[in-house]
Amino acid sequence: MFPRKPYDGLSRKLVLAFDVGTTYSGISYCILDPGEVPKIEPVTRYPAQEHSGGNSKIPSVLYYDTTGIPRAIGAEARQEHIIERAEEEGWVKLEWWKLHLRAKHLAASHITDNDIPPLPRGKNVVEVLGDFMQYLFRCARSYIEDTHASGSNLWRSLEDRIEFVLTHPNGWEGPQQKQIRLAAVLGGLIPSTEEGMARVHLLTEGEASLHYCVANILASDTMSKTPIAVSGDGEEEDSDNSTSQGVVVIDAGGGTIDVSSYSMTLSPTLIEEIAAPECRLQGSVFVTRRAHEKLSGSRFGTPDIVQQMTDIFDSSTKLRFRSPEDPSYIKFGTVRDRDLQHDIRNGQLKLNGQDVAKLFEPSISNIIESFEAQITAGTPITFVFFVGGFAASDWMFTRLQKYFQSLGISFSRPDNHCNKAVADGAVSYFIDHLVSSRVARYTYGTECSVPYSPFDTEHRARQKQGTRVSEQKEFNETFAIRRYNQAACNNVEVGIMSYRGCLPNPEWVDTERNTSKIAQKLTPKRSAEGSTYYALEIKVILLFGLTELKAVIGWKDGGCSIRYLFAYRFPAQEHVGGDCKIPSIICYDPEGTVRAVGAEATQENIEEEIEDNGWVRLEWWKLHLRPRTMPSSHVTDEDIPPLPLNKTAVQVLSDFMHYLHQCATRYIEEVQANGVNMLRSVEHTTEFVLSHPNGWEGPQQTQIRNAAIMAGLVPDTPDGRARIHLVTEGEASLHYCLSSGLAADGFQDGQGVIIVDAGGGTIDVSAYHMTKLRGSQFGGDDMVSHMATIFDTTTKLRFGNENDPAFIRFGTTRDKDPNFNIKSGQLKLQGVDVAPLFEPAATAIIDAIEEQRYAATKTIGTVFLVGGFAASEWLFARLQSHLNALDLNFSRPDSHTGKAVAYGAMAYYLDHRVSARVSKFTYGTRCAVEFDKNNPQHKQRASFAIPRPSGRTVLPNAFSAILKKGTAVSETKEFRKEFITEVVDRSACNMIATEVVCYRGDSPDPRWTDTEPGMFSTLCNVHADTSKVASTISPRRGYAGLQFYRQQFSIILMFGLTELEAQICWKEDVSASRKY
Repeated sequence: MFPRKPYDGLSRKLVLAFDVGTTYSGISYCILDPGEVPKIEPVTRYPAQEHSGGNSKIPSVLYYDTTGIPRAIGAEARQEHIIERAEEEGWVKLEWWKLHLRAKHLAASHITDNDIPPLPRGKNVVEVLGDFMQYLFRCARSYIEDTHASGSNLWRSLEDRIEFVLTHPNGWEGPQQKQIRLAAVLGGLIPSTEEGMARVHLLTEGEASLHYCVANILASDTMSKTPIAVSGDGEEEDSDNSTSQGVVVIDAGGGTIDVSSYSMTLSPTLIEEIAAPECRLQGSVFVTRRAHEKLSGSRFGTPDIVQQMTDIFDSSTKLRFRSPEDPSYIKFGTVRDRDLQHDIRNGQLKLNGQDVAKLFEPSISNIIESFEAQITAGTPITFVFFVGGFAASDWMFTRLQKYFQSLGISFSRPDNHCNKAVADGAVSYFIDHLVSSRVARYTYGTECSVPYSPFDTEHRARQKQGTRVSEQKEFNETFAIRRYNQAACNNVEVGIMSYRGCLPNPEWVDTERNTSKIAQKLTPKRSAEGSTYYALEIKVILLFGLTELKAVIGWKDGGCSIRYLFAYRFPAQEHVGGDCKIPSIICYDPEGTVRAVGAEATQENIEEEIEDNGWVRLEWWKLHLRPRTMPSSHVTDEDIPPLPLNKTAVQVLSDFMHYLHQCATRYIEEVQANGVNMLRSVEHTTEFVLSHPNGWEGPQQTQIRNAAIMAGLVPDTPDGRARIHLVTEGEASLHYCLSSGLAADGFQDGQGVIIVDAGGGTIDVSAYHMTKLRGSQFGGDDMVSHMATIFDTTTKLRFGNENDPAFIRFGTTRDKDPNFNIKSGQLKLQGVDVAPLFEPAATAIIDAIEEQRYAATKTIGTVFLVGGFAASEWLFARLQSHLNALDLNFSRPDSHTGKAVAYGAMAYYLDHRVSARVSKFTYGTRCAVEFDKNNPQHKQRASFAIPRPSGRTVLPNAFSAILKKGTAVSETKEFRKEFITEVVDRSACNMIATEVVCYRGDSPDPRWTDTEPGMFSTLCNVHADTSKVASTISPRRGYAGLQFYRQQFSIILMFGLTELEAQICWKEDVSASRKY
């Protein structure tokens, strides 16, 4: 990672970056604390989001009512009850509105103003941008307050010290930048003052992406300093020993494709723009637009259904498309919708892969053309990085990868979420400021009059196209202003012009300054014609090293230089957000071969294969591994989909782990420069951290290890097994909360913290549908199952308020049944009916929190909610209401609510922050105890007494506790107990075998295993070869002179790590020996 320096400011500050895109928009931020190394975070929770993995972006969509008031924005504008209300009340839906801001000089023969949805009456595009930025600002505030412990107090300390970094396409210039600043004022981000404007920083999307790439690949071997061979005598020359490399960043967004080229040296860091950036209007929306033109012909080809198909193509089909050899599908209707003549089956349209590929071709061609225009700059290009929402397309990546590899250029997507590069990079720009010089895109200057000369017809140009400009370099020229009265010299106005070669000279903005003070000191002069005039000498200065053109007018007053800076009036995975998780789904064919896993198993062509070839689609299979000791009266084996024939749960887990390993390998190869070589260098030393639910114990942990070996992650050797580390999901989540830094303000000395990891539980709505839909044409089992699937993937996550209805969109716009609240292919559910479906989960969490508070040895002050189910706004609001009443801090300290466990597991391996854990149960072993005739319990068991060879009498069925429930255990602490065996045959001493037993009951001192047999279970068996010491054991004489052998050993338990370790210890040759 980039070696970022600690923030050297004197007070805490917040940096907010807004990436307002044509189709999707995102936010990143950084809290700058004096002396602390800045950490960039994305905003990943927005109102009405539905993806459990968390999404870094929301749709750039707004609804306006008839009075011009925004009624819904972002993901909220896609809620079914909003769509229904918009239709009833005549609201205007606004998409692709950013294109109204586009620079009109950009080449765009394929698009005109008529192709873009019109703005609402009485609204201009700057006002729309202001409304949208105001919404983003509210989202950022809500996220920071909900995510950080004591978030409200944190926000109040920062709200007056916020720096805004606003990005725009490479092709936007002064007029567009001026509009952005005005929109920031209209949106309430800043006041319309010089101090307010100074807190707005503008940046091209290309340079923002460059900062992101540098910050995330700096540690790569291939980008490190290249050594240069020295002369034969070994003397080093006085020259720079680092080699610059050409880097191109392709930011493929919704509306534009930006291509930027840089020369980069990383030791020391020196980055310079080497060619004027390119901007093409060929983003992903134009692929969708081309698709819309082709979707017609069948009985489902009416405008409303074609638009529905287009929307589905845009949100899923387009991003899933991988190869022209495979068909693509648009799932638009119910399982009953068919038109085989037009390849419509089970409510989905089948598209020829070659036809889909042609929709992408203009965008791909424009990228290649832009790149070839960039490489004429002369610096050899070594790396090309592909970022932006459109970069999520596997087909785009594959197609471009083939092109760049043919040129010997490394091509990768160095992005955890390929659409957050701009927002994260914009924050990095503010913090790191890596680019030291840029190339002027056009020629800039001012219109003036020059003394007539028949030999010189050129007009002056202040800065020429293609000139490389450092941040501090000035381009200036002296001019004289002549006025015929003194008052006319009170203000100076100069127009800054841009010349593009084939276009008329467009004026950017007039620069004006008050020069009345110096005007009073001017003395009149007389011209050759005898008229009186006043002359004021000024300098026009251009600075273009930053991302905005700055124009300065300077003059002298009393021998002192006065300069005014015009930085403010002259502004220079299918989910677009990317998902940290995939569905835990596997498809097997009848022979038990894995055919599709994860998101691939949800593709429409796989559903065809399942139906046609009898494949088995396996979900919820992890529940087959659950400990039978866990309380789960609401779920039985019959409730879980059965495993395929001849497949065990461990084999399924192994197949899934194998797939995850393949995914990790491919991702690293694509994301890291020279990823293949990097992986090859660590393939035999990779450490695996595998997480599991808190309630899983020894048997389940053994199954996980066996699955990892079956999957080929590690060999079945002691060294291989040592590379597997197990951690509970709860402890992994705690490590995430600690390492993320988002929870820092919530920790106080002496207080306890509770982590609630709300994972992938399901809410069964089938019974609800069966009751409510009885009598409807859509009440059949197939339709109910279809609706339940949609509820699980969308409706459940969108639901946030029981006062608002929820919707299940299951069919086409033609599907209606008003008697059952079905309209335009969607079922309307009352919020008060949906909320009870969530209540058992909320109640279970509250009960668990109360149990933890009761059992905790320290006062609980903070509760953190993580996990995929934590994305539910209803669940968060329900828990927040309960916990705030108890005066507990409650937050979701999670950049992506679904990634806390995976990230935390890595943090567990690296940081190992937990020093002590509490034993959940009592652990010991079954044994016999010597009979004590004075012990009342022993008297009751006298009939079970057994004599031993030594003459002592013992009672069987005893339990010896070694580690008791509730004991705090440090990582290195051992719990030991001594035991003996008495045998008459020496060979019986060759092996010691014992079992480790877990007691799950409530007794603080369990002594007998037959009183609560259901509470005792064997965790593991430990065996030790003691044949060497057995031969040295001396015989003893016992009862009636019987010869016997006594062997003494210890059972040792260590429970400080997340796995229980059991050992047997005995003495051999006077030294202690141990066996695990």
